Amino acid sequence: MHVTGVIVEYNPMHNGHLYHVEQSRLQTGADAIVAVMSGHFLQRGEPAIVNKWARARMALQQGVDLVLELPVAYSTQSATLFAYGSVAVLDALGAVDSLCFGSESGEIESLNRLCSIIVDEPPLLQSYIQSELQKGVSYPRATGAALVRYAEGEPELDERVVGQPNNMLGLEYLAALRRLDSSIQPATITRIAAGYNEEKITHPKIASATAIRKATLERGIETAEALLPELSYQILREEFAAGRGPMRWENFRQPLFTLLHRAAPESLAEFVGVDEGLEARLIEAARRVDTVQELIAYAKTKRYTWTKIQRALTSILLGFTREEQAALPADGRPDYIRVLGFNERGRDVLRKASARAVVPILTKMPREQSQSPMLQLDLRATRIYSQGYAHAQPGAALWDYTTPVQRIQN
Repeated sequence: MHVTGVIVEYNPMHNGHLYHVEQSRLQTGADAIVAVMSGHFLQRGEPAIVNKWARARMALQQGVDLVLELPVAYSTQSATLFAYGSVAVLDALGAVDSLCFGSESGEIESLNRLCSIIVDEPPLLQSYIQSELQKGVSYPRATGAALVRYAEGEPELDERVVGQPNNMLGLEYLAALRRLDSSIQPATITRIAAGYNEEKITHPKIASATAIRKATLERGIETAEALLPELSYQILREEFAAGRGPMRWENFRQPLFTLLHRAAPESLAEFVGVDEGLEARLIEAARRVDTVQELIAYAKTKRYTWTKIQRALTSILLGFTREEQAALPADGRPDYIRVLGFNERGRDVLRKASARAVVPILTKMPREQSQSPMLQLDLRATRIYSQGYAHAQPGAALWDYTTPVQRIQN
């Protein structure tokens, strides 16, 4: 049984994601697809449009066989930590043979060559990165520019490969595989039709999740119907009708602004990602604006990117402190695997994993006294996310305990 892993957010699951699942199965000869999926809060520091169980159902209805949750300790962090945590979950399962991700290049060989450069961290590359950082740009942008300079004279490693968002995230996956000394073999497929963060819909059937969310929030879910698999569209409509979406930062405006108005700069600086003076800027912004979008726009500078600010706000909202981060496993690996859903093939993968997994596989929430700090943060994320619903959802704060694993027939 060949098992292929994919790393996803499905915010929401659209036609491009369906293509990724189908091509991953074809390219690797997979008998089963395992998805590691972010939970309620995502890598760019924003709440998911609908909850993790609804998005797991989308995945299972569209060809994924087993859905695992990426702990929020990884899902809301930099690309390096996001990738490391995602790959570490797949590796810890002990049943995954390959990993397939989308990229602009579609060439695993050139990405492997670049990965070797990143992992080896030659002094010249580091000096280029520092030079770029002195210009006030973000670290990801500095790294991309430094790699372009370092790879000058090698046509296959030029800006067509370096600096593209999916390529750069793919490099992080490859680096994580090496750092974990994983036996999982990487593969890549070419991303088609829509760019990673492209906000405009330019294709009749395929658009980025960013463009789909923007259209949904501005003009209604109906505008995105052609861009989504039918069952994804139905699930979104059901969640929206029940008051469980669309979720966005403004759903959390009141608790977030309350926290910012009450905080002293030194207390905000205790949260993960709140550094380099960002704490004072956030407090000042909260006194001058009325919405979360305005707050982020006010606080944004060349140094404080939109994504960095969102991640910092997520840490503040969730109460994720540096002290709590330091209490996580010292090797950076997850200490559990949380199952969100599976079908019959996924059940076979779990049977295979039961004898090979190096950490507990959770299909049912353990009693509170036995929870790890990483799991406690996930449970807190559910409780806080549920407070943003437009309509009260009885018992939502305890859904991690009461919501069964999603199961469907093949």
